[in-house]
Amino acid sequence: MLPDGLAPDDFGAPPRVHEGTLALPSMPRLAPLLAVQEGQAWVRLEGGLDEAGRRVLEGRIEASVPVTCQRCLGIYHHPVSGAFRVVVVATEEEGEALPDDLEPYVSGSSVRPLQVVEEEILLALPVVSRHPGEECAPPEHGAGVAREALSPFASLQGKVRRRGSGD
Repeated sequence: MLPDGLAPDDFGAPPRVHEGTLALPSMPRLAPLLAVQEGQAWVRLEGGLDEAGRRVLEGRIEASVPVTCQRCLGIYHHPVSGAFRVVVVATEEEGEALPDDLEPYVSGSSVRPLQVVEEEILLALPVVSRHPGEECAPPEHGAGVAREALSPFASLQGKVRRRGSGD
Protein backbone atom coordinates (compact mmCIF):
# COMPACT_ATOMS: atom_id res chain seq x y z
CA MET A 1 0.00 0.00 0.00
CA LEU A 2 1.32 3.43 -0.93
CA PRO A 3 1.00 6.16 1.68
CA ASP A 4 -0.23 9.66 0.82
CA GLY A 5 3.04 11.09 2.06
CA LEU A 6 6.46 9.97 3.19
CA ALA A 7 7.64 11.70 6.35
CA PRO A 8 11.34 12.25 7.18
CA ASP A 9 11.33 9.18 9.46
CA ASP A 10 10.37 7.03 6.42
CA PHE A 11 13.93 7.62 5.20
CA GLY A 12 16.28 5.65 7.37
CA ALA A 13 18.20 2.47 7.84
CA PRO A 14 17.06 -0.07 6.96
CA PRO A 15 15.27 1.43 3.94
CA ARG A 16 11.47 1.31 4.03
CA VAL A 17 9.77 -0.20 1.02
CA HIS A 18 6.27 0.69 -0.21
CA GLU A 19 4.49 -0.95 -3.16
CA GLY A 20 1.14 -0.31 -4.73
CA THR A 21 -0.78 1.16 -7.63
CA LEU A 22 -1.81 4.70 -8.46
CA ALA A 23 -4.65 5.64 -10.82
CA LEU A 24 -3.37 7.62 -13.82
CA PRO A 25 -6.46 9.91 -13.94
CA SER A 26 -5.76 10.98 -10.33
CA MET A 27 -2.56 12.71 -11.47
CA PRO A 28 -3.56 16.34 -12.16
CA ARG A 29 -0.87 17.17 -14.74
CA LEU A 30 -1.06 13.80 -16.52
CA ALA A 31 -4.88 13.48 -16.68
CA PRO A 32 -5.37 16.05 -19.52
CA LEU A 33 -2.87 14.13 -21.67
CA LEU A 34 -4.73 10.81 -21.37
CA ALA A 35 -6.77 9.66 -24.39
CA VAL A 36 -9.15 7.88 -22.00
CA GLN A 37 -9.44 8.45 -18.28
CA GLU A 38 -8.27 5.02 -17.19
CA GLY A 39 -5.15 3.08 -16.29
CA GLN A 40 -2.91 2.48 -13.34
CA ALA A 41 0.77 2.65 -12.55
CA TRP A 42 2.43 0.00 -10.42
CA VAL A 43 4.98 1.62 -8.15
CA ARG A 44 7.70 0.41 -5.79
CA LEU A 45 9.32 3.07 -3.59
CA GLU A 46 12.24 2.70 -1.23
CA GLY A 47 13.17 5.54 1.10
CA GLY A 48 16.58 5.54 2.71
CA LEU A 49 19.71 7.51 3.46
CA ASP A 50 22.82 7.63 1.28
CA GLU A 51 26.42 7.56 2.57
CA ALA A 52 26.30 11.35 3.14
CA GLY A 53 23.10 11.13 5.21
CA ARG A 54 20.87 12.62 2.49
CA ARG A 55 17.28 11.42 2.08
CA VAL A 56 17.13 9.28 -1.07
CA LEU A 57 14.02 7.96 -2.78
CA GLU A 58 14.51 5.11 -5.22
CA GLY A 59 11.69 3.62 -7.18
CA ARG A 60 10.42 1.61 -10.07
CA ILE A 61 7.37 2.38 -12.22
CA GLU A 62 5.44 0.13 -14.62
CA ALA A 63 2.53 1.64 -16.53
CA SER A 64 0.70 1.63 -19.83
CA VAL A 65 -0.35 5.22 -20.52
CA PRO A 66 -3.25 5.70 -22.98
CA VAL A 67 -2.35 8.64 -25.22
CA THR A 68 -3.53 9.77 -28.66
CA CYS A 69 -1.32 8.71 -31.58
CA GLN A 70 -0.52 11.89 -33.49
CA ARG A 71 -0.41 10.03 -36.82
CA CYS A 72 -3.63 7.99 -36.90
CA LEU A 73 -5.43 9.79 -34.02
CA GLY A 74 -6.21 6.43 -32.40
CA ILE A 75 -5.50 5.41 -28.84
CA TYR A 76 -1.95 4.26 -28.26
CA HIS A 77 -0.82 2.70 -24.98
CA HIS A 78 2.69 4.01 -24.38
CA PRO A 79 4.67 1.71 -22.08
CA VAL A 80 6.47 3.36 -19.18
CA SER A 81 8.92 1.14 -17.39
CA GLY A 82 11.89 2.33 -15.49
CA ALA A 83 13.71 3.07 -12.32
CA PHE A 84 14.53 6.42 -10.77
CA ARG A 85 16.61 7.76 -7.91
CA VAL A 86 16.16 11.23 -6.43
CA VAL A 87 17.64 13.05 -3.45
CA VAL A 88 14.99 14.83 -1.40
CA VAL A 89 15.98 18.40 -0.57
CA ALA A 90 14.09 21.19 1.19
CA THR A 91 15.04 24.07 -1.12
CA GLU A 92 16.21 24.66 -4.68
CA GLU A 93 19.48 26.01 -3.32
CA GLU A 94 20.15 22.66 -1.63
CA GLY A 95 19.40 20.94 -4.94
CA GLU A 96 21.84 23.14 -6.83
CA ALA A 97 24.55 22.33 -4.28
CA LEU A 98 24.29 18.59 -4.98
CA PRO A 99 26.85 16.88 -7.20
CA ASP A 100 25.84 16.74 -10.88
CA ASP A 101 25.23 12.97 -10.83
CA LEU A 102 22.42 13.34 -8.25
CA GLU A 103 18.92 14.41 -9.21
CA PRO A 104 17.24 16.65 -6.64
CA TYR A 105 13.57 16.52 -5.72
CA VAL A 106 12.47 19.65 -3.88
CA SER A 107 9.97 18.93 -1.14
CA GLY A 108 9.27 20.27 2.29
CA SER A 109 9.07 17.81 5.12
CA SER A 110 6.74 15.29 3.43
CA VAL A 111 7.20 13.67 0.02
CA ARG A 112 4.01 12.82 -1.88
CA PRO A 113 4.49 9.60 -3.91
CA LEU A 114 1.74 10.64 -6.35
CA GLN A 115 3.70 13.76 -7.34
CA VAL A 116 7.01 11.91 -7.71
CA VAL A 117 5.44 9.17 -9.84
CA GLU A 118 3.55 11.69 -11.98
CA GLU A 119 6.76 13.62 -12.64
CA GLU A 120 8.61 10.44 -13.67
CA ILE A 121 5.78 9.36 -16.01
CA LEU A 122 5.66 12.81 -17.64
CA LEU A 123 9.40 12.66 -18.22
CA ALA A 124 9.05 9.21 -19.82
CA LEU A 125 6.35 10.21 -22.33
CA PRO A 126 7.45 11.09 -25.86
CA VAL A 127 7.11 14.63 -27.16
CA VAL A 128 5.02 13.29 -30.06
CA SER A 129 3.05 10.11 -29.35
CA ARG A 130 2.99 7.58 -32.20
CA HIS A 131 2.38 3.89 -32.58
CA PRO A 132 5.68 2.05 -33.02
CA GLY A 133 6.74 0.98 -36.52
CA GLU A 134 4.03 0.30 -39.07
CA GLU A 135 1.18 -0.25 -36.60
CA CYS A 136 -0.82 2.70 -37.87
CA ALA A 137 -1.43 4.81 -40.94
CA PRO A 138 -2.78 8.33 -41.34
CA PRO A 139 -6.57 8.46 -41.54
CA GLU A 140 -8.18 8.42 -44.99
CA HIS A 141 -9.67 11.73 -46.05
CA GLY A 142 -10.76 13.53 -49.21
CA ALA A 143 -9.05 16.80 -48.47
CA GLY A 144 -6.52 16.43 -51.25
CA VAL A 145 -7.27 17.25 -54.89
CA ALA A 146 -5.62 15.43 -57.75
CA ARG A 147 -3.00 17.50 -59.54
CA GLU A 148 -4.72 17.05 -62.90
CA ALA A 149 -7.92 18.57 -61.52
CA LEU A 150 -6.06 21.77 -60.62
CA SER A 151 -4.90 22.35 -64.21
CA PRO A 152 -6.71 25.19 -66.04
CA PHE A 153 -6.86 22.92 -69.13
CA ALA A 154 -8.40 19.95 -67.29
CA SER A 155 -11.88 20.74 -68.64
CA LEU A 156 -10.61 20.59 -72.24
CA GLN A 157 -9.15 17.11 -71.82
CA GLY A 158 -10.83 14.73 -74.21
CA LYS A 159 -12.58 17.50 -76.17
CA VAL A 160 -9.71 18.47 -78.42
CA ARG A 161 -8.69 16.17 -81.24
CA ARG A 162 -5.04 15.63 -81.82
CA ARG A 163 -3.58 16.27 -85.26
CA GLY A 164 -2.49 13.25 -87.13
CA SER A 165 -4.93 10.92 -85.50
CA GLY A 166 -6.76 10.10 -88.70
CA ASP A 167 -7.81 13.56 -89.92
